[in-house]
Amino acid sequence: MALKRPLPALMGGVSLSVLVSLGALAYQHLRTDALEERLLREVSMLTQAAHPRPAHVAPARPGTFGEAVTPLLPALLKRMRELPAPTAAETATLEAVTDGRAPVTDLPAARLEALEQDRPLTRQVLDATHAESGGLPEDLHPLAGPSVPGRDVLLQALLHVVEDAALETRLLMARGMADQAVDTCVDTLALSRELALGGGLAGQRMSATSQGRAWRVCADALDAASLPRKRQAISQLTRLHEGIPPVSLALHEESVTAQLHAFRDLLSDDGRAALPPTWFDAPALPDALSRRRQWRQWVDDADRLLAVVDQPAEERRRSLAALEIWKAGEHFRQEEAPSVRLSPEDMEALELRTLRSEALIALAEVDAARAETGQWPHALPTRTTTLVLKPVDETQAQIHSCVQGLMPDALVVKADGAPSRQQAHDVP
Repeated sequence: MALKRPLPALMGGVSLSVLVSLGALAYQHLRTDALEERLLREVSMLTQAAHPRPAHVAPARPGTFGEAVTPLLPALLKRMRELPAPTAAETATLEAVTDGRAPVTDLPAARLEALEQDRPLTRQVLDATHAESGGLPEDLHPLAGPSVPGRDVLLQALLHVVEDAALETRLLMARGMADQAVDTCVDTLALSRELALGGGLAGQRMSATSQGRAWRVCADALDAASLPRKRQAISQLTRLHEGIPPVSLALHEESVTAQLHAFRDLLSDDGRAALPPTWFDAPALPDALSRRRQWRQWVDDADRLLAVVDQPAEERRRSLAALEIWKAGEHFRQEEAPSVRLSPEDMEALELRTLRSEALIALAEVDAARAETGQWPHALPTRTTTLVLKPVDETQAQIHSCVQGLMPDALVVKADGAPSRQQAHDVP
């Protein structure tokens, strides 16, 4: 029997077919099976990842830094919880003494007493950096779980060890023990590097901060050290520099951890069962369909960022700016979707860490060359486009940054035999 209204019926059939097709496409777009498989694979890879890096001593201690320092964590936590909060004036004094802008006699007696009392624990933590491989204790990894008690306190405790070790370096300098000061400061810089190995973006930030606490006194110690110790330090500092992990590794850890925080309730039962036990709890959140699209967008953003973040500084800035323009031009982008980002402050801190590391190597090389030849080299022995050498006179030279805004104060290199500023200060 013929239809009385064939055109509307035909159109209805076409519309239904289109809707079914669109629904199938939407379903395929919102399916996250591949994202789940990838996330589980990356969680497994990162939780089992080793963190090889050149050891700065020979022979190296067997095992990893994390294994060596884990037994010390209870004592570090206890010390941090008992540590009185310094006043702003006390903090300013400690920084001035450590940097060499104030004499060690300005240190409060209580601070010297605490430094003496804590010295054995500080030394044990520094000795842990002699391990043949890096990697923080498991509880300090971002993937350790959504809420690990004491994680932030432990990171602060390791930062406090860096501060104590930097101050110890300055005291050794004041006592005329420059070679021993270099020993301590190199271990201190090694501890700063350890903070970046497996600690995600928070660890990278802490690494940059801690290096900033120690690098000035390390420069003074290197300048005053004997020629053999300078030569040994060049090799040690080079190994430390080569072992600084790429920023992309930290951002990868950050991205995977953030996906677990935001989207693990979208995983299948089998997927959640494959996670580390600390992530089993996955309270269901609303708007599952919308969040599946957010998850896909998150991963896409992270992939684009990881592809450019390890580029040289200027090229990276251009690439990141292009990424922001691309995001702004996306017509179907969900603006509320979470995203992994590297802030301008983070970029500057990490670039400065690299620059300071290169500057310490350059200082030791220039000072050693001056001691061996009797004159300043015409250029930096280390090939770098970020630093330049400027001799002032026969007794002094300066190392300047070529990067505008980074390291505005030059590193001063004194010819061996020239009096150092610490020799003018009294020793407690």
